[in-house]
Amino acid sequence: MKKFILKRTLYAIICLFLASIFIFLLIRLNGTDAVMNYLQVSGIAPTDEAIEHTRIMLGLNEPIITQYIVWVKNALQLDFGTSYFTNRKIAPDLFEYLGNTLKLTSFALLITFVISIPFGVFSAIYKNHFFDYFVRIFSFLGVSTPSFWLGLLFILFFSVELNLLPPFGIGGINHLIMPALAISFMSIAINARFIRINFLQACNERFIAYAKMRGVGKYKIYSKHILFNSLLPLITAFGMHIAELFGGALVIENIFAYPGVGRYAVSAIYYSDYPVIQAFSMMMCFVFILINLITDILYAIIDPRIRYE
Repeated sequence: MKKFILKRTLYAIICLFLASIFIFLLIRLNGTDAVMNYLQVSGIAPTDEAIEHTRIMLGLNEPIITQYIVWVKNALQLDFGTSYFTNRKIAPDLFEYLGNTLKLTSFALLITFVISIPFGVFSAIYKNHFFDYFVRIFSFLGVSTPSFWLGLLFILFFSVELNLLPPFGIGGINHLIMPALAISFMSIAINARFIRINFLQACNERFIAYAKMRGVGKYKIYSKHILFNSLLPLITAFGMHIAELFGGALVIENIFAYPGVGRYAVSAIYYSDYPVIQAFSMMMCFVFILINLITDILYAIIDPRIRYE
């Protein structure tokens, strides 16, 4: 088991290293001049002296390999440089906004678990009944509805018409309900359908028929045998949707004016704040790679055969 975890961790480190090279080159070689962007955002006239001074200050006069080494060395110490627009250190702001986003995505993931698992299980148990048809229609609508449009509908209905929930900003749990529902709606729909399919497939396995012949109770079969054997593919689905929720937050945070890392990144893109864009991209890669690593380890814990493949 230790060897498996060590091997997967090594793969994750290699992926993160390759991602850092790609992100660094993409920012540096995108055809724009970082010096001119810095001067424009800072409101400084682009004189020859200002350009030369800024190039030295930003370290852009060094060879690109030296720039990369310095950037990686600083990033390992959680120093992502200074924002062009705010002239503040990026790391404190990034982690503050990341904390808000983690709060939102965690709540959205909780909603996904709480709604999709019962929907999928009872849809399979009551196959071709009213509740099953309802879940199928819900799943179709869920994968067809853009999260940003759903967010606007929530604001119109719950904030403008009913005046029940605050439309913008951050605060208590009432500020999280609408954005969390908006980004989790598609995940709920996909997972409910996915759970239903896996549950029905498990019902047709031979060991379920043997359990019934031994007189095992129906609810014990559902809870102990079928749900457990459906767990492995569910881990993949939920692992993918955690990353999907982070991606959805990028848009939803701007609609609800929620001060998360997605809104921070969109502002950086608008102002061509390349250090912030670089730090955000690297952070998102780290989150995706970490989620895949955790998923692999959970696979090995639940099914030991994975370790030998």
